[in-house]
Amino acid sequence: MLMRKSALDQVGLLDETFFMYGEDIDLSYRIIKGGFKNYYFPDTRIIHYKGESTKKSSVNYVIVFYKAMIIFAAKHFSQSNARLFSFLINIAIYLRAGVALLHRFLKQMALPFADGVLFFAGMFFLKMYWESSVKELHYPPVFMGLVVPVYILVWLYSIYLNGGYDRPIRISRSVRGILTGTVFILVVYALLSEEYRFSRALILLGTAWASLSASSLRILLDIAGVKNYSLERNEKKNLIIVAEAEEGRRILSILQFSNSPVSFIGFVAPHDSIDDTKSNEYVGYYLGSLSNLKEITELYSVNEVIFSAKDVSSQEIINQMLFLSHLDVEYKIAPPESLFIIGSNSIEDQGDLYLVDVNAITARSNKRNKRILDIGFSILFFICSPLLIFKVKNIPGLFSNIMNVFLGNCRGRLY
Repeated sequence: MLMRKSALDQVGLLDETFFMYGEDIDLSYRIIKGGFKNYYFPDTRIIHYKGESTKKSSVNYVIVFYKAMIIFAAKHFSQSNARLFSFLINIAIYLRAGVALLHRFLKQMALPFADGVLFFAGMFFLKMYWESSVKELHYPPVFMGLVVPVYILVWLYSIYLNGGYDRPIRISRSVRGILTGTVFILVVYALLSEEYRFSRALILLGTAWASLSASSLRILLDIAGVKNYSLERNEKKNLIIVAEAEEGRRILSILQFSNSPVSFIGFVAPHDSIDDTKSNEYVGYYLGSLSNLKEITELYSVNEVIFSAKDVSSQEIINQMLFLSHLDVEYKIAPPESLFIIGSNSIEDQGDLYLVDVNAITARSNKRNKRILDIGFSILFFICSPLLIFKVKNIPGLFSNIMNVFLGNCRGRLY
């Protein structure tokens, strides 16, 4: 936004009542009311990193955006119109938030639901086959009505704990999850009384079917090109770095420390001449200059280009992206003095994030491990509760915290 200071002095600055969305609309509206004119200039281009705030399926986006509209209406409309507008907007918030929640739920549960249907169908036909093969064998209705669904829930949850539903999908994680779940089922099966042991053979056959069907489903989804269900591939990307020697070495070290699946091809000089005094031993790694970027990407079958934000201007980066837009190339930007490289070709996809390996608690695998730890300790404390009640002051609080930790509601603490 470009405007006169005198205009801002007259109409005021951005309203801090708005958290996000709406503050620019409010300012523009106040500028018009102040007797000025607004013009939209369409020839300016920017880079919007990752586009996280534009994911309109987010519940937080729905609430923040529509609440901003309520603030705008209350500020600029008459009191009666503002109340009516706020009422309609609140209805829109609940409707959109409901749709967003439903969309997110269906998106997350689509693959587990499909797995569950396949597992149940396979167990149904395996049961029929087993009954027809073994004379005088008949399973009671509780087997398909209760026992098999429990088996399936254990398999699905075990797949989740093993990362079988993470993106991109790895079949090995799903199969590992099913096998882990089977081990748990067999251990519990061995502890049950004889009347509840229906068939160890069906458990093993069901495990084979679950592994086969889950693997086949993921392969079919990948072949069909269904969005967000592609299989993880170990193919290395051919990558070049557009940077001066010093910054190029730093970016290359980030890639090496992040264990990224890329194949470094070489550097591209941001200018037409390469400064040998700065390049030193890396001068031989320079493939050419930025003016030859198109030819370099085609010649070396480059899949990814990393631009140094320190050595290449934002305007030049945008120009190169547009110039190479017809090529199947991904672009990323390395901010100066940072330990990460960011970029995405779509607001629907975060893309790869290259950073020095930090084993953060926010990683999906660590979240799952933490959840397993919570469940394990909850069960342990519950088993030991006859002894713990003599050590704690608040016994109801003890059991309340054990249950809250088990359900994932809070971390809890012993009293």
